[in-house]
Amino acid sequence: MAYSQGAVVVAEDPFGTAPRRPYLVVSNGRTPFHGEEYIAAAVTTTARDEAIELTDERFERGELSRRSYVSPWAVVTLKDRMITKQPAETTTGVVDEIRQAVDAYLRTQAR
Repeated sequence: MAYSQGAVVVAEDPFGTAPRRPYLVVSNGRTPFHGEEYIAAAVTTTARDEAIELTDERFERGELSRRSYVSPWAVVTLKDRMITKQPAETTTGVVDEIRQAVDAYLRTQAR
């Protein structure tokens, strides 16, 4: 089963100290190897000004057990085998916010 753009999944944490953490899938079917790999942004319970809060109205279905925030600067590639479940799915508006933030972070600055 391929996870869709906007899916909140729980997966192994490849860089952190927690064995598993939630992520927001931002890639879609146009991404190479969709269904085998996903581009995802980390979800955390740490509130930061730059983070995007996942309020109740930002979920299409499901929920997370704690107030959570997406960190658009913390992007990883997840292998499908790393994902254990999908507790929620966000609105397309959340994905658009993440995409705009990542685009701003990666935009070339004038020198």
